[in-house]
Amino acid sequence: MPFVDVTDAKLYYESCGNGRPLVLMHGAWASHQWWQWQVPDFARSYQVFSYDARGHGQSTPLRDVFSVEGFTKDLEILLQRLQIDETVLIGWSMGGIIAIQSCLDQPTKVKALVLIATNGHRIPRLKLKIYSHYFQALLGLLMDFAQPRKYDRSAQQFPRQNLWLEHHLRNMLSPMASQEVLEWVLTDIRDNPRENFFAVIKSLWDWGAGDRLHQINVPTLILAGENDTLVPPHFSQLLHDTIPNSKLLIIENASHYLVLERPQLVNAEILKFLKEIGY
Repeated sequence: MPFVDVTDAKLYYESCGNGRPLVLMHGAWASHQWWQWQVPDFARSYQVFSYDARGHGQSTPLRDVFSVEGFTKDLEILLQRLQIDETVLIGWSMGGIIAIQSCLDQPTKVKALVLIATNGHRIPRLKLKIYSHYFQALLGLLMDFAQPRKYDRSAQQFPRQNLWLEHHLRNMLSPMASQEVLEWVLTDIRDNPRENFFAVIKSLWDWGAGDRLHQINVPTLILAGENDTLVPPHFSQLLHDTIPNSKLLIIENASHYLVLERPQLVNAEILKFLKEIGY
């Protein structure tokens, strides 16, 4: 399997297609597999790289609180190892945060940005949300996340937990999401190791680039779901208002998981954007 050594860790990645590179960056608690509805379309015209950030998927677990700068350094090393001198970064949620930081740190390597359901500013209420999840974990509703290797994940062993997860995801996903998508997300979240669930979010919650966003001068496409309750569309509007050369598209009947819910529309808009900028 393809791995790249970075500082004290290994990152898993996959490559598909030929042409100029695109790098796909997933959200928190997800993996490269969450791009499965995008890779085939993009790979018809580009070489598509998708990878598991540290603490996710098949990459090295995250045992303690990290930082956005640390995730960005991992990406920098990954690009060096893969001999990618310039690319378009496509980031969803946490992946968009890393893409923003990477563009600010290495502007000559980033030809354009696609930011999906991404926040570039601090969200004060995020800590309260995470502590709420933490206390639910202590009550046993999220034992799968807190100590997944210690407990049996089967529905028979933890019916309350599985019901909570399904209820939570149904509230997060828009009505446009298919049953196939819901079942896939449930399976992925239950099956992936989550020892570092809180370490990941603690690595993000104090980050913000609001005072530097105006320095981004590459073409930027910003996509948001109109029903996103995790990163509401007004945060995408803030990005658009601050990043000079940006385009904002709010997708109707979509939530934070718009890459899963509306893949055909998302893919078409991204490919249209890449064509418009001559990439």
